[in-house]
Amino acid sequence: MPKIIIDDNKGLYQTSGKGVVGLTQSKTVNASWSSGANIQAAAITIPANSLITAAHAVVTSAVVGGAGNVQTTIGTTALGTEIAIAKNIAAAGATTAGKGHSTVSTLTTALSGNQSMVITAGEAFQTDEVDLYASVITSGGGALTAGAVQFTIEFVTFE
Repeated sequence: MPKIIIDDNKGLYQTSGKGVVGLTQSKTVNASWSSGANIQAAAITIPANSLITAAHAVVTSAVVGGAGNVQTTIGTTALGTEIAIAKNIAAAGATTAGKGHSTVSTLTTALSGNQSMVITAGEAFQTDEVDLYASVITSGGGALTAGAVQFTIEFVTFE
């Protein structure tokens, strides 16, 4: 697969390698509840030498069950919090389709989110290729029984 690069002198060109350099990219995954206490998204792979610029979560099917507030996390392991610690999308019972939150506060407001997500200090730049796992959990424990959330990670890869 060719690597696409944007350069002020050469413009847009491709070389051998993989990915895109110098342009904002995004990867999205939909995570649906199937069983258990949480909703776990499939891995989103971010290329080496990438700066994570934003993360977004939008409820696409009402999240039901659990106790306490409905929260999202992003980690380098399933249910991990290495990239973004647990932040509330909404209070229990208020996570209807269309509600969500983001690391961009204006999007959190537009999505009627409770708290903005925050990328952990020192974790925005990833020197190695990394798999990121977004999760939905509840602050008071208890198993979820339904729901789906769309997660998007935005990033820029450096050369």
